[in-house]
Amino acid sequence: MLPLLALLTVLALPGAAEPPAPVPEWVTGLWADLVGTWIADNSPFRRERDTMDAYGIEWRWGVGRQSLVGRLYGLQGGKDVGTFWEFREFWHPGERRLIATQFGSDGTYGEGLHEREADGSTEMLQTFFDPVAGKTFKVGHRARLEGDVHTTTSYDVDAGGTWTKRRTYSWKRQRQ
Repeated sequence: MLPLLALLTVLALPGAAEPPAPVPEWVTGLWADLVGTWIADNSPFRRERDTMDAYGIEWRWGVGRQSLVGRLYGLQGGKDVGTFWEFREFWHPGERRLIATQFGSDGTYGEGLHEREADGSTEMLQTFFDPVAGKTFKVGHRARLEGDVHTTTSYDVDAGGTWTKRRTYSWKRQRQ
């Protein structure tokens, strides 16, 4: 009886039916296109609580080019005033999915899937855990990369799955 139970346990494991998969070409292609520094004007969204002139995102390869590591930072007067978020994207070889994680300067953590759409754009849906406010919430992002412009739109996502638009930024690649 024990060998049958052990076999059933192995078969029930996620990904046990298929062997782990390497990072697909579309993922490494996306990462290669994103590596570098991107700046977005924040003037349409400047308010009392959001005083940044612009935001920057820096993307770099993770170890062995098997992941993408990034950070989002603020710019005032053209100077970097600090990192607000750190990012990591990685291909989960067992689940065969692209996972996006974020770590906020206030302790907030977000994780979710980053998926490619049929039209070449990408969509990300993440669940965030805010330990300060004691809340869990969902945020979506839709993005399109065209040459040196990466357009991203963020959304609040309610419990019913409805996406409500927040902000759209046009990130411009900075050539060194």
